[in-house]
Amino acid sequence: MLTLEQFKFLRTPLGRELLAMDLPVDDPLAAQAALRKRCGPAEAAAVAEMRRVRRRAGASGKFPPEFAAGLLAGDVMVQQASSFRLAAYVGRQLADLAGDGEVLDLCSGLGADAIGAARSGAAVRGVDSDAGAVFCAAHNADLAGVADRCSFARADTTAMDLPAGAVVHIDPDRRATGRRTVLMEDYSPPAEFLRDLTTRARAGAMKLSPALDRGAVDHWGDTQIEYVSEGRVCKQLVVWWGARRAGRKATVLAGATDAPHATSIDVDPAALAEIADPTEWLIEPDPAVIAAAAVDTLAAAHNLHRTCPTLAWLFGHEPADTPLGRNYHILARVPGRESDVRRAMRKLSAARVTVKPRGLKLNTDKLQRRLSSRKGTRDLVVLWCKLARREEAYIAEAGR
Repeated sequence: MLTLEQFKFLRTPLGRELLAMDLPVDDPLAAQAALRKRCGPAEAAAVAEMRRVRRRAGASGKFPPEFAAGLLAGDVMVQQASSFRLAAYVGRQLADLAGDGEVLDLCSGLGADAIGAARSGAAVRGVDSDAGAVFCAAHNADLAGVADRCSFARADTTAMDLPAGAVVHIDPDRRATGRRTVLMEDYSPPAEFLRDLTTRARAGAMKLSPALDRGAVDHWGDTQIEYVSEGRVCKQLVVWWGARRAGRKATVLAGATDAPHATSIDVDPAALAEIADPTEWLIEPDPAVIAAAAVDTLAAAHNLHRTCPTLAWLFGHEPADTPLGRNYHILARVPGRESDVRRAMRKLSAARVTVKPRGLKLNTDKLQRRLSSRKGTRDLVVLWCKLARREEAYIAEAGR
């Protein structure tokens, strides 16, 4: 883990020069030897590590390439950071909540969430217990062009007195025990502090693991629980309080990292999808919709139905025009036996095959290799599920 002194070195003229050097990526010993000719071992290690962190940040898809190429952060900071897309979405709403006041960003990390709120016009005060993170966040805010609207300080978030009318954002550490956890009692700050924060601050947003048991926060009072996905992965559970209608919500983010487009659906507890036979279109709800228990609400909004109360897939006579689900045009419906599926694949001239199981544990890699054929002409999808005691497979083409 990089120290504060190492981060400071990386901002010096020599540190910047070494970070920009043309060094062999696949030969770390040669890279170290070249660096040691210009600086000491601690500084050389810092340069090598930061170059690795920047490559990982670029590959993560969380940040614009130009930001990833110039950020300062440790590897864990990058792993814990919000994507710029999510930070922009949440930050825009925090800025609206704060109005002329400031947004207090607790556990600010490398500063992604503070940057998101600042880009929406908010004045942001970031706080973190790690001096290295505070230094990195200030650098990153400057890199993003919002240093004039952000300040960062080292402090114990659990000992802070919140200003009157505070609007806060907090993304607690889910690795306080050394590895990622979904148990709130293992978060830092702990669950009791997080729950109390929703009554101490006038309004705010709290990012938690989407794998958290839904009942863990449902009893927190007048809060809205929002599940947010990017790239068909449910990334965050966001607890909102202070200005949103209580309940649950699913949101899909897409588009530019600094100005994402959001498509949302509020859960209607009274919605109950009709149970009927499969039709020609299968709609796979986005993971955020499934996590929020919004499948029946989505069905009601788009005139869709289920084939089984426990199966999250929906069916309709036409594709659903929404980013909240993915459409598949069903070409064949067969028993969930590999021999039957293989026979149908040959008949449909399958080339590359993707297997998507639901309610089953399948070795999808092996199945995909066995079902694919170099002689085929069509890329097909097998949506394989368990209905009561039997398995069924829907062979389909991906639609819009």
